[in-house]
Amino acid sequence: MKSLRRVLGALPLWLGLCGLQFVLAWALAQPTAAAARAALGNHAWPYPDRLIAALTELFSLHPAIAATITVAEIASGLLGGAVALLLGGGLVARLAGPLRAPEFARAAALHLPALAAITGYGLLLRLALLLLTHRLVGAHVRLELVAVALVLSFATCVGDLAAARRVVRGDRGLHPREYLRACADVARSPRLWLASGALGLARWAVAAAIVAVALHGVAEPWSIWAARGLAAVAVFLSLWRIAVAVEFTAAPRA
Repeated sequence: MKSLRRVLGALPLWLGLCGLQFVLAWALAQPTAAAARAALGNHAWPYPDRLIAALTELFSLHPAIAATITVAEIASGLLGGAVALLLGGGLVARLAGPLRAPEFARAAALHLPALAAITGYGLLLRLALLLLTHRLVGAHVRLELVAVALVLSFATCVGDLAAARRVVRGDRGLHPREYLRACADVARSPRLWLASGALGLARWAVAAAIVAVALHGVAEPWSIWAARGLAAVAVFLSLWRIAVAVEFTAAPRA
């Protein structure tokens, strides 16, 4: 597992991303916490095992809190995507080989325009594949769910491969032809697609586990640390998925 060794060789990068994620999560949670404290005042919810009921009552009495949480969730998603895009070039370059902090920053800035274009192509690809999937198998819910998972994993793998080729091989990355070439190469490389898809699925499973811990472990001292630990695992899986594309790009071809 050469791709795994690439991640294990960049453990400081993983720890730094985990720290950044925790700081951003704490900062984005503050508006919601402040709104909830203002609404509750001196009162407290005496049933920690009935969190959903508490939230339902709180939202019905204070619609502003629901709006605050919605805005915070949207901001969290947008900020996460922006951070991933800003650091993307540096992440790929570090997984490709040893890199100092100034070189990391230079790679992140240098490849930002190309990675932004690749991200845009990826959004268009996802939209097209989702519409096609719904048209072909929309009448069968279970089959559509499987197909959606497959096409989303395909689009993610294509994006990782296109980014790796830009950073590792020096491809321009801006022309749609290069993105389409990455699509064709992923379609011809089922092992690459399978490895990337399996890691992506594992990451979603970890995300579901975080939600389960948050709901069932409320008011338990271990729950916050369990959620943080699972979030660190999710970051590791994301780096491993990117490393799979980097290893595929760096491997010599016959």
